[in-house]
Amino acid sequence: MSTLLASRLKQRRKELKLSQKELADGICKQGQISRLENGEYTPGSDLLHDLAKRLKVSMDYFFDEENNSIRNSELLDFKNLSKKFILYRNYESLRYIYELENAKKHQLSLSDKMYMEWIHSLIQFYYYEKKDKAIDQLEETLSQFKKTDINYLRLANTLSNYYYEVNELEKFEVINKDLILKVSSIQIVTVEELELVLKIKYNFCRHLWLKKDIESAIKETTETIEQCKKYSSTYHLADLYCLLGNISESLSNKKLTKEYFETAKFLYDLDNNQQMVLNIEHYIMDNY
Repeated sequence: MSTLLASRLKQRRKELKLSQKELADGICKQGQISRLENGEYTPGSDLLHDLAKRLKVSMDYFFDEENNSIRNSELLDFKNLSKKFILYRNYESLRYIYELENAKKHQLSLSDKMYMEWIHSLIQFYYYEKKDKAIDQLEETLSQFKKTDINYLRLANTLSNYYYEVNELEKFEVINKDLILKVSSIQIVTVEELELVLKIKYNFCRHLWLKKDIESAIKETTETIEQCKKYSSTYHLADLYCLLGNISESLSNKKLTKEYFETAKFLYDLDNNQQMVLNIEHYIMDNY
């Protein structure tokens, strides 16, 4: 087991002045906490999630190496901003911060270089609409990863969206089937893994809806919403409720469908995504 996890767990428990028994209460056995802190036991994602909540930290707290490098700090800011712009589909702003970051002279790790390649492909595809170039670039970048690498899953998920949007449906089906299979076996430990799983599942739900497989789309979307709730995550939750509203429109229960859209609007408002708030407000006024 990670020695960082063991030391962080013990450090945080002591910061909160909790005994091992108090930390374990209602979650697990005291002996498991002792074994965790001694590096003798690897927890499952559910146990780690419960311990993180008790200790008032994110799951990433147990795994992120502390790094005082200014360069890494700057790239972390870039990644956080990128994630927000991608979620909001704000590709103009994404292009702007990418060009600022890319103009700097610095050394990046292989992982960070691949991250920048991924961002560049998104800009090529969605902002400049150079779709063939973006696909070629991402296929080349993807070939450099092992299929077990979390970065492979992130890039493959984006590539599956590209294939779908340019109507390369055979390639889409192959890569999407592989993604869903791999996601089902991921042991969620970090926030990064959780958010990637939710993103891939959201895309899968959306494609089921577009294929008009309504029954499967409702089942998968509802299960993904429950997974968000299980991990106390709002990542893609607004999108999932909005999607559930869209899926449910083919059914007869207009009251329930409206509730899904209103829940999505509330979540978008919490996330300060005012464009989507206005879009849903207008849609509800016009249709309900």
